[in-house]
Amino acid sequence: MDTRAISDLSHGQYVWVWPNRSLSPRGMLLVFIVVAVVAMIVGIGFSLAGAWLILPFAGLEITVVGVVLYWLFRHADDHELIVIGDERVTIIRHCCGHERRDEFQRYWVKIILERHHGWYPSKLKMGSHGRLVVIGHELRDEARQALFAQLNQTLHATDGAV
Repeated sequence: MDTRAISDLSHGQYVWVWPNRSLSPRGMLLVFIVVAVVAMIVGIGFSLAGAWLILPFAGLEITVVGVVLYWLFRHADDHELIVIGDERVTIIRHCCGHERRDEFQRYWVKIILERHHGWYPSKLKMGSHGRLVVIGHELRDEARQALFAQLNQTLHATDGAV
């Protein structure tokens, strides 16, 4: 995921966390067509040679690739927007066309970076009064630490503005 900070806006500081998607929807369609054509050519070739049982598995392969690409397409626009205003911090998460919004009083907001233990990745949490929201869950550990630093800097930069 990619993080971008935009400052000097009238409603406060914004931090966007966007997914790093290297395959466009058109690219997904092209990959699906190529895989489907190759699988069908191989399946029909083996079927004509007498190994007809290959054909249903080729169809199963096409179905699995199609389902995975459909899932990727549905999540292509997932992102998080963190708005740090003078009095409130709002976390807006878009997932599969649905929006979830969490608001906290800016003064009480805590940002917690739980370090990874063993092979578990670290977690970045933000919230107050015992209610914490996990943010940047698709980030690598290095990017999550950079987002942690950026959020702390942005949150403390707005402290003096109140």
